[in-house]
Amino acid sequence: MILLCGCGGASGADEVPPQVSVASFSSASSQQVFKHWQSYRFSLFGASTHYQLAQQNGHQVLQAVSKKTASGLIHNLTVSLTDHPILHWRWKITKLPTNADDHSKQGDDHSARLYVIFEAPQVSLLGWLKNATGLERTHALSYIWANQAPANTLLASPYTERSMMIAANSGRSQIGQWVSLSRNVAADYQRAFGTSPPPVSAIAIMTDGDNTDSLLTSYYGDIYFARTQLSATSQQAPLAQPATNPLP
Repeated sequence: MILLCGCGGASGADEVPPQVSVASFSSASSQQVFKHWQSYRFSLFGASTHYQLAQQNGHQVLQAVSKKTASGLIHNLTVSLTDHPILHWRWKITKLPTNADDHSKQGDDHSARLYVIFEAPQVSLLGWLKNATGLERTHALSYIWANQAPANTLLASPYTERSMMIAANSGRSQIGQWVSLSRNVAADYQRAFGTSPPPVSAIAIMTDGDNTDSLLTSYYGDIYFARTQLSATSQQAPLAQPATNPLP
């Protein structure tokens, strides 16, 4: 379609692109990845989960290895969910944490997590999880590979109700397989917090086994936001329970 001058329509430069890339692990160099994805830790002491680019069936992906450790990677960016409400990603786990529990601090380990963070500060997420002064507005949706909670269950993080978790996958089903997912983050936010979402300000990923002394290896593929659901096979199912946690 050709846009004619003087017709009052938006120019091509003003058009909203179909996708916003968050992570191109499949094509980026290690230097490019870790220029944008910064490590975050929950303790000044102890070892961190190790992240590096790796090959899986001829494709480059991000590998996460947790040896009873907990740390993640965070990427600061701005994404309007009005323009790009759909989050797409791929991940693969090789096992579940030992004796993990989605509902308790003692068992709060997950083989794969993807955080969508709102009003993120330029500081460690440790302060956010501890409800530090000045960070009260920071909150997140956390898509997890749940240990027991059924797929699409909505539950609060055992550490803070400002992080609401959604079971994107659950249990042993599909362990060892690459799983492609898409979620309507704008709709999930409305269900979780009872209001329309502000712009996304950061994305984070984490594989952690510190609470359960687990040894975990997981993989993350490319991550991007899109205007629409791109595949009829990846439509989002309704949540298993309604949210009862509006923002203060």
